[in-house]
Amino acid sequence: IFRTWYGLGDLQTASQLAALLLLFVFTLFVLERWSRQRLRFHHSSSRKRVTRIRLSGWRATAALSLASLILVAGFILPGARLLLWALQNWQTNLNMDFLALLGNSFMLAALASICCLVLALFLGYGKRLHPGRVETGAVRVAATGYAVPGTVIAVGVLLPFAWLDNQFDSFMREHFDISTGLLLSGTLAALLFAYIVRFLSVSLQSVESGLAAIRPSIDESARSLGSSPWQVLRRIHIPVLRGSLLTALLLVFVDVLKELPATLILRPFNFNTLAVRTYELASDERLADAATPALAIVLTGLLPVILLSRSISREHDRHG
Repeated sequence: IFRTWYGLGDLQTASQLAALLLLFVFTLFVLERWSRQRLRFHHSSSRKRVTRIRLSGWRATAALSLASLILVAGFILPGARLLLWALQNWQTNLNMDFLALLGNSFMLAALASICCLVLALFLGYGKRLHPGRVETGAVRVAATGYAVPGTVIAVGVLLPFAWLDNQFDSFMREHFDISTGLLLSGTLAALLFAYIVRFLSVSLQSVESGLAAIRPSIDESARSLGSSPWQVLRRIHIPVLRGSLLTALLLVFVDVLKELPATLILRPFNFNTLAVRTYELASDERLADAATPALAIVLTGLLPVILLSRSISREHDRHG
């Protein structure tokens, strides 16, 4: 799809390929839902305590060697190579352009993660209040974006947004002799919309799992005392869901930070991110110059992962 669009300039064929791939994804989604429609899950009141198995002797050595090999080969060696290249070129790479790339990436990731979190909370709580077929179906459709490649979503977003821009521009030219330009497809609005479609499922799953752990009797007790649904959400659910909300926020932040296809296609002119700059330099075989933005993506994405891991560990320790 990407080569057909950018290499050949054939948007119609690219959209047809995207539609075919999207049809395949939805077919798999429907089959997966159909295979689980008769399953029922029940929460047990008793919580089993997880017991650690302590290895010794050759088993401990083998487990430690295998885990260390994966860590060294998958992270330490590539990270050390990037760090060495970044240190060799830090005087040329650490400039105002790099700070602009860092600011753009942080801004997009923060805006997209907040939008996804608010929308996921709205959908998840709405499904909890009204668990009907229409509401459940709408939430399921909204959660399919993560299974669709970023290039397909970019095509699906750009086509209607460009049509709306052209229609509105023609109307303004005809009636007011004013050209509005690209209000949607040429701005960050299209890119943020694509991020929301792509990563809403990540935050929605975290919010729904957190809401599922709260007993409906708590809602009923609060409603019987005169609280409105909004007050129940604000006073009860949001404080209880603090860990789940933080998880959703951090996961979307990391995903948006490293998202390349949708950003590369939908970004406005003269607007770059760390992922796009890394791709451009690597495409030009300037691997040493690409090390600094690539390392910045790794380090920036590593901090939320560490915070998330610590939060999960504290949650496990709290529940024994």
